[in-house]
Amino acid sequence: MTIFYNTSNGGTNSACFYHKGAAYGVAAPTYVRAYRCTQQSGEGQPCTVAASSSEDFGNYAYYAGPRGVTGTANYCVAAVGYVDWQGYRYTISSGRQGC
Repeated sequence: MTIFYNTSNGGTNSACFYHKGAAYGVAAPTYVRAYRCTQQSGEGQPCTVAASSSEDFGNYAYYAGPRGVTGTANYCVAAVGYVDWQGYRYTISSGRQGC
């Protein structure tokens, strides 16, 4: 999963969840969502959600996203993503980033 930043709209962070390894190029249920946290410090810690992007969920072969949340300048952000692959759900939660 990757979180991107640009300065538009008071700061905008977008997240993409990428397929890797054997899952790359193979369609599977994939999800991603980005969050703006209430916190302004505490890299890696849990995020108390102030705002969120819309979710992106579909049967994708390469990635879900990007999904963006605005107003992130001077706030931590976080993202969650998963892929359902061969009977297992592989989930990543970024914790607070960009603080």
